[in-house]
Amino acid sequence: MYKSQWKQAVMTLAGAFGVALLVNWGVLTFFGQKSADRAEHSLVGILLLMGYMAIRAESQAHTGRAIGVFFLALLPCYLGTVFPDLDITLLGIGSHRNPLFHSSLSYLMLVLLVGRQPGFLHTVVAGYGVGVASHLWWDVLDYGDVRWLPGGAIDRLWLGVHGLLCLITPGRRWLRVSRPGP
Repeated sequence: MYKSQWKQAVMTLAGAFGVALLVNWGVLTFFGQKSADRAEHSLVGILLLMGYMAIRAESQAHTGRAIGVFFLALLPCYLGTVFPDLDITLLGIGSHRNPLFHSSLSYLMLVLLVGRQPGFLHTVVAGYGVGVASHLWWDVLDYGDVRWLPGGAIDRLWLGVHGLLCLITPGRRWLRVSRPGP
């Protein structure tokens, strides 16, 4: 890679990270969140959504559409980063990282509900899936001890596989940036 290409790549990544920080700050402010853990989860979700959108954008000609899809998927992505921690609110801190909440189950239920319906709902559900995936993968790195599982590698395998399921099931084709061909 030439020096100018490296410079362009670094500038693009720095700009994208800056945008992610600003968007994360805006979302956290909008929802009145002050927790550092919440900020970490939502930032990781936004960064994963940005990366996912960059991969899904098939050409530079669709940049405007990619930005629109990103903003349509942003709120559901944030909600996806929040959902797994609802086990604390509903079941108490002793049940945190309940395998029903820290899995792809909520995402897969939404996929079944939306089914083959046309429209923006696919983008909304896919954004939610990206958010759940980011939460689960961040817990893998932050050693998420999943309740009712033996621990260690099995916990991480559970979180990692379920995070992957949120990205490789129908949602991956639902965040299409380019218009479908004839």
